[in-house]
Amino acid sequence: MGSIAVVGAGLSGLRCATLLQASGHDVQVYERSSRLGGRMQTDQKDGFLLDHGFHVMQTGYPASKRTFNFQTLGAQAFEPGAILVEQRKKRAKFWTMADPFRRPLQGVFSGLNRFASPLDLLRVAMMRFAVRRGNVNKTFEGGMDDTRAYLMQRGFSERMIDRFFHPLFSGIFLEDDLRTNERMFRFVFRMMSEGQMVLPEEGVAAAPKQLAQRLGYDRIHLDSTIEIHDATSLSVNGKKMKFDAIVKAYNPHLNQEKRHVWTVHYGAPSSPLKSKHILLNTDVRLKNGLIAHLAVPSDIQPSYAPAGKSLVSVTVVGQRAEALGLQDASAIEGTVRAELSNWFGSQTADWDLLDVQHIRHALPEVGANLELTSTSRNNGFECGDHTVHGSVEGALVSAEQVANAVHEHLERRVHGLD
Repeated sequence: MGSIAVVGAGLSGLRCATLLQASGHDVQVYERSSRLGGRMQTDQKDGFLLDHGFHVMQTGYPASKRTFNFQTLGAQAFEPGAILVEQRKKRAKFWTMADPFRRPLQGVFSGLNRFASPLDLLRVAMMRFAVRRGNVNKTFEGGMDDTRAYLMQRGFSERMIDRFFHPLFSGIFLEDDLRTNERMFRFVFRMMSEGQMVLPEEGVAAAPKQLAQRLGYDRIHLDSTIEIHDATSLSVNGKKMKFDAIVKAYNPHLNQEKRHVWTVHYGAPSSPLKSKHILLNTDVRLKNGLIAHLAVPSDIQPSYAPAGKSLVSVTVVGQRAEALGLQDASAIEGTVRAELSNWFGSQTADWDLLDVQHIRHALPEVGANLELTSTSRNNGFECGDHTVHGSVEGALVSAEQVANAVHEHLERRVHGLD
């Protein structure tokens, strides 16, 4: 078989490399940074596991199910549904909105609150049925409007959109307008209804590490300065090398991607939540709040915090921070802590700040009227979520498609067809 260089040791590059290796090719992976995994990174600090940005893995993603062994990852799931918080004059009010399809008894009694009318709940059921019909690729057919317009077309009340869909999906899509293409929304909503949101025991970095172990660390070359000359030659740290094929597993336009996110991590004496749900800020749009959502990863995976402690992770969409004129870590953290104090009172005084992360180029832009499909849009052998859609699934689908294309190209060349 052929010799192949994969440039980029993110999730897509590692998946592409493992597939090509499994097909009998000699694969080498070159990465310019000192760590593999791309955006799926986990730091260790004072016994806490801090993911770079709030990450979850979706067990419903088809390519993820083909790629990862969730049992080996020790994955544990969030409870389906969410806790909703609203700031009142004297104190915050919390509601638990259980998933009526998976927790029917809880769902019947929790769903009828001030955010979801009986008609809204009926429309959720109808939308759930609609997006789950047929092959998953059908979610990428039909309209290409933005998410807010799509939800309004389906008849949801503005209150339901602003207080439930907005804080949840603005935190997923990392934008403050729900301007993301409705095809992406339909896909993610379907996957959320079919699978679970899980965290690996050793943090999200365990996912790319599982692929690296499969490939072999001896084939991954970090801290590499790479210059690609043409389709079959490149230089690594100044040394020119020849391959049968080169795969570009990175986004050449990464610096143009504007969807960014702040994540603030705290170490707390105990969890502020009473269940294993994510907490959504219903005020983030209507009352100029800052926090989109809050999670306690150590409630799901005790390994995320040392014994007797809890890890609290807060997500702030970059566009929302800009709208409030907040541009640096200190201003972000101060506003976040004030908001948390309004919700949880004096207990937040004992929360230790662990880190304020700013992921500047977190997701590719997938706005309305983009011909978003389940097929990779690439230039030659180029993979990454930017060629499909911004998600773990997009990265993996792109890797699979490019690996197949490279293998077929080399097979044709062996048989004199190219």
